[in-house]
Amino acid sequence: MSNSFEFLKNLSAKINADETKKKSLSQFSGKTFQFKLNENESFYIKFESDGSMIAEKGESGSPAATISASDSLLVDLINGKADPVKSFFMGKLKVSGDLMLAQKLVNEVKKLL
Repeated sequence: MSNSFEFLKNLSAKINADETKKKSLSQFSGKTFQFKLNENESFYIKFESDGSMIAEKGESGSPAATISASDSLLVDLINGKADPVKSFFMGKLKVSGDLMLAQKLVNEVKKLL
C-alpha cells in the first residue's frame, strides 16, 4: 500500500472531523482527482457537497484532473517539501485535465496541514 494513499486517507479523516476544514474545501464539491503512481497503483479522492473528502483505491470514472508521480514525490508535494511547478517542468510530475484546479487543490491542502 502506498504512503501517499495512506497519508491522504488519514488527512481525509482529519478534514471530515473539522467543519472549518470541510468548509474551506467545499469549493471542490463534486470534483474527483485521480492519482496514478509510477509504482502501478491508482487511487482517487473525491469531494462531497459539504467539502468532506473521500479517498478510494482504483480508478475514477471522470476525474477533474489526473496526477501522475512517484509515491515519494506525491507525499513530498502534499507535505510542501517539493515544489509542484518545478517537479512538473522536470518531468517528475504529470497532470492531465484541469491543471489550475489541481494546483488550487495542492495550495488549499497545504493550508490545512
